[in-house]
Amino acid sequence: MSEKNQTKGSRMVVFDLTSNQCVWSKASVSQPRVCHNAFDCTTCAFDKKVQREFKDLKGERASRRLDKKRYGSAPFEDRKCRYMLSGQVSLKYCVRGFNCANCEYDQMMEETGLAMACQDPSCEFVAGFAVPEDYYFHKGHTWGRVEYGGWVRIGLDDFAVRLLGPLNALRLPKLGMAVREGEAGFDLSRDEHQAALQSPVDGVVVAVNPEVNTSAQATHSHPYGQGWLFMVKPTRLLPNLGHLFSGEAAHNWMEEEAHRLYSLVEGSTGSKLASTGGRAIDDIYGKVPGLDWERLVRDFLNP
Repeated sequence: MSEKNQTKGSRMVVFDLTSNQCVWSKASVSQPRVCHNAFDCTTCAFDKKVQREFKDLKGERASRRLDKKRYGSAPFEDRKCRYMLSGQVSLKYCVRGFNCANCEYDQMMEETGLAMACQDPSCEFVAGFAVPEDYYFHKGHTWGRVEYGGWVRIGLDDFAVRLLGPLNALRLPKLGMAVREGEAGFDLSRDEHQAALQSPVDGVVVAVNPEVNTSAQATHSHPYGQGWLFMVKPTRLLPNLGHLFSGEAAHNWMEEEAHRLYSLVEGSTGSKLASTGGRAIDDIYGKVPGLDWERLVRDFLNP
């Protein structure tokens, strides 16, 4: 993923999984190593290994790969806090040996991250549907966005909201609940119809969007921005991301989904969907007579 959409200030920036060096590498404690956990050191297996080996060190004795003495003599500028490395703050150096789990500053930043607003991203249009950069898409038309600090923000994609139209309500998971990739964990309703939705990642819910919890309109109007649904602290981030679509693969998948939808509509109703200004029509279910809600849900939200 590229970094060109990252912004400074109060807006949460999207995590780049390919170019960020582990804090222990920056501190010259370990060999060069790329962070694959969104700088979420508190759930990182490698970080836990380092912390354990530090506890085991006595005097000048060192482990095979880590040297406590090297960390003790590392230049101060090499001890950048994970929030400085990630670009979320401009200046913050670690004085606690990267023991993030017991760091008051780390706790404050995590709580601040949960309260940050989610702005509408720039999007490209694929077969009439909006696809933003740096988002991961599940085959059930939910998305996940990995943010600095390790959180994953989750929502419905443009295809789903245009397919099903304005919603009456969303039933979201409660704080502390566990959700699993590909399993029904929340649902939506329109009139007498309901549809189960699948989470794109495994994790524990740490925040729920209060705006959509009381009114689903924001999800319909801004599915990738203020209409986000909830945030999780992921438990299997990398394995989950390997099952999702991003970048060019997301574009190809969305185009295939659009063609499947257009074929289904034509075969079921004899009608052809027309886009307006490069966009698919809004509220496809409500505006195309003869479409079966259950089939739409089965074929696209619970494939």
